[in-house]
Amino acid sequence: MQKIFLSIGSGLLMTASFPPMNLYLLAYISWIPLFFALRNASLIESIFLGFLTGLIHETILLSWIIPTLKNHAQFSTLYSLSLDILMSSILAISFALFAGLIHLSIKKNYHLFILPLFWVTFEWLKTLGPLAFPWELIGYSQFKATTIIQIADCLGVYGVSGFIIFINVGLFIVLLGIFQIQWKKELVSKPLMRLSIILIFLVPTILYTYGSIQISQTDKELSQTLHKNVMIIQPSVLQHEKWLGDNQIPITKKMVQLTLANKHPSIDLVVWPETALPYALHSKHQLRKFVLQAISHMNAGFVIGSPTFVRKNKKTIDYNSAYVIHPNGKVQSRYDKVRLVPFSEFMPFPILRKFFMQWGAPESKFAQGKNGQIHPLNDFQMGIQICFEIIFPHYVRELANNGANIFINISNDAWFGKTACPYQHFSMAVFRAVENKRAVVRCANTGISGFIDPCGRISSKSQLFETNFFVHSVPLIQQMKTIYSKWGDFFAIGAFIFSLIFLLRSAQVFLCLKYTQTCPKKSF
Repeated sequence: MQKIFLSIGSGLLMTASFPPMNLYLLAYISWIPLFFALRNASLIESIFLGFLTGLIHETILLSWIIPTLKNHAQFSTLYSLSLDILMSSILAISFALFAGLIHLSIKKNYHLFILPLFWVTFEWLKTLGPLAFPWELIGYSQFKATTIIQIADCLGVYGVSGFIIFINVGLFIVLLGIFQIQWKKELVSKPLMRLSIILIFLVPTILYTYGSIQISQTDKELSQTLHKNVMIIQPSVLQHEKWLGDNQIPITKKMVQLTLANKHPSIDLVVWPETALPYALHSKHQLRKFVLQAISHMNAGFVIGSPTFVRKNKKTIDYNSAYVIHPNGKVQSRYDKVRLVPFSEFMPFPILRKFFMQWGAPESKFAQGKNGQIHPLNDFQMGIQICFEIIFPHYVRELANNGANIFINISNDAWFGKTACPYQHFSMAVFRAVENKRAVVRCANTGISGFIDPCGRISSKSQLFETNFFVHSVPLIQQMKTIYSKWGDFFAIGAFIFSLIFLLRSAQVFLCLKYTQTCPKKSF
């Protein structure tokens, strides 16, 4: 029972380190209870305890799923809760495998320092495949720790996640040594304990020093960089009102009026949120003409969220799009969303489509756009992401590598109401700025909107469900490319390769000892 309470405690501490609580320092001790629970656990116990930690953490973290399904899919509370638990159970598998891997591979105390690489492997795997959902990886909890997270411009968010696990491991070893507690029937040696204490202080000092230097150098670069004034419009249109046919004209007028009421000759770009216009901008000719004529008076470029419907081979293909409008009022280019939301914008597998439609879920049929497109507009080289595309590090990094000098993220978080989701969504955008040293302009229908500078510092942040506009001078960094922008997920991939080799070697030694008794007991 004690092991169960320890595992639950870890899950609760992890969740508290994320928005909306933002007790981010708890992340550095959140894994310690689980490590104690795993100390003398069997393989089955380890897998169960890891799963329990993940289930508690993910279920609470993703609890915004429950009101979202109730309000927009008309599911019952029980069914919505069941889906939250189901999704959390799937995500908790990585925690279970991590704990199982600890049992199988970590035989010596000093092996514990390998755990950051194991965990980074699992986080990276969450970004792959059609069901990828890398929501609030452990490193994202530190989005307010601006100096520490600068390491992300080398290692990505995975570097911050690895650092968190590293500190947890170091503190755990120190506690084992202080209280003379065994790990796998072995006491912590004094040299290992001293090394752990040194590393607990040395590694954060190195990261803090690196972060301070990077911020200073980036600020010098920013002082010599071209800046442009960008305005974001947050209309706060309620989700149940957005798609009513009678509201198309009122919503359009609201967007135009909010924009023109704040007209200023110094504004270079205006950004409207995802599906700001609840119709296809290219198909509603009267409204299209009204919008394009009205915004041309701003003498500024525009990015406007709007769906797109294309007829091809007697079929209609739907896209979730962002239109780039030239200051002269003409459509210059269109971005179609690439990373679609599973079960919402597309159904990954036919068998799942049938299952969900049986329960009243609408058929999802959005098509994918083209990867890595940059949208030029005067001095802007825009890398556009729609909604949760911002949570994919490698996707956004590709935009920077292709020449983007600014990231534009438009979203419609009205789906989630006044829950933790919009806060969590915004927190992850901070890392895309730091990883690539590019400013992020985030415009959301109901919030949270705001500007994030290339060092991850937040300015002009909106509140949920407020109708407002914000103007900010944004740097257009063209030449600076970070290690992460150039080399991508090399750290995470390296962690994966190392973990695989370590696991295979451990398995080889285990099998040799079990069946031949001739292998050396020391694996690494």
